[in-house]
Amino acid sequence: MDKDPKLLEQKAYSFLAEDNFYQAFVLYQKAANIYKSRRNHKQAALCFASAAGCWSKKSGEKTFYNAALSYEAAARESESSRDLEYASMLYKYAAINYERDREFINFSDSFYHSRECCRKYLTLRLISPKKIHPITTSREEKGIKGALKRIFHWIALTISYLIWGHGERPLRTLFSGILVIFLAALLYTGGFLLKEGIIIKPHFLEAFYFSVITFTTVGYGDFVPVGLSKLVVIIEALCGLFVMPLFVIGLTRKYLRV
Repeated sequence: MDKDPKLLEQKAYSFLAEDNFYQAFVLYQKAANIYKSRRNHKQAALCFASAAGCWSKKSGEKTFYNAALSYEAAARESESSRDLEYASMLYKYAAINYERDREFINFSDSFYHSRECCRKYLTLRLISPKKIHPITTSREEKGIKGALKRIFHWIALTISYLIWGHGERPLRTLFSGILVIFLAALLYTGGFLLKEGIIIKPHFLEAFYFSVITFTTVGYGDFVPVGLSKLVVIIEALCGLFVMPLFVIGLTRKYLRV
């Protein structure tokens, strides 16, 4: 029986019916690892998820932590099976259980992977739906309304991924802000600024200085935008208003939970 994962599943189910959650957990884990070694990622994901559910019902020390580990293993197998939607849900469950046990670093990673799997799933759904191999039945909305919702959700997740790594990668926000400052500085060198009543074409250091004070919305008044540079100022100042608070929030989410 130890080498037949189907028999292990059946035995685990019988233990589950008897509320013997620990034995069911052990057998589901064994079955999952056998399926994993045979590269049957679909069944491995389902067994790991079942093991996580068993451990969640069991009381005791580190209950949620062990459930989270099983959910995480199930999510990885689901990714290998190309069911990113199911993987996203499993990573979410792992994040919830890590948070219950105050394992905040692991929570952060699982939450990030959950959002990323969802984004990748929507990307495939929009570009190449034939590459999706679902383990479970999806209940997403059909038709034009459902397609529009998926598009808007994909756009929001993509922006979240690029700007601050879904709230779990604050350094990405810092680099985004630096990139905006440098790009704006380059644009300012191609335009004109007013300095001490004289219109000048700034060199890069002057443009960089003006870009920094514009992004941080300090505005000393020693340089004033002229012509199309005003449009760049508007866009950069708005970016600064959003990016700087996101960096603070992301830093807090990532490192100050404990």
